[in-house]
Amino acid sequence: MLTARISTMPLTPPVTVDSGSSVAGLVEQVQKQNVGCVLVYEAGRLVGIITERDMLLKVVARDVKYTEPVEKFMTVNPVTLSPEDTIGDAAHLMNERHFRHIPVVSSDGQATGIVSIKDIISIVAESFPEKVLNLPPRPHQKMETPEGG
Repeated sequence: MLTARISTMPLTPPVTVDSGSSVAGLVEQVQKQNVGCVLVYEAGRLVGIITERDMLLKVVARDVKYTEPVEKFMTVNPVTLSPEDTIGDAAHLMNERHFRHIPVVSSDGQATGIVSIKDIISIVAESFPEKVLNLPPRPHQKMETPEGG
């Protein structure tokens, strides 16, 4: 499971905005597409990412005009993965760097999808259903019966 290539995963297609787009346009895309991040492109090249967390901490929590450009709030030069990287690589990077979304970029520099923490959790749950679905609400909790009741 963790050694499988990212290219084998059903990736969420990336939602993109052009550099110079307004925060209002970004918010509209997030709401319309129901996504957790948006990639920012300039002249056909990935230059940034704006996540839900960025929106909450940098836009909503401050008195920001929605006419401001997205560049002021994006993470510049985001860390990316290639389709040839493994699911384990993605999980490790997410855990180590506290990422929830990582763009997957092909050899020609174009984003082909987004790996999310939700994708990783789904793969783990599907791979080990009897373990995941039978976990107690608190990992240190001991169940008196195998069913947990």
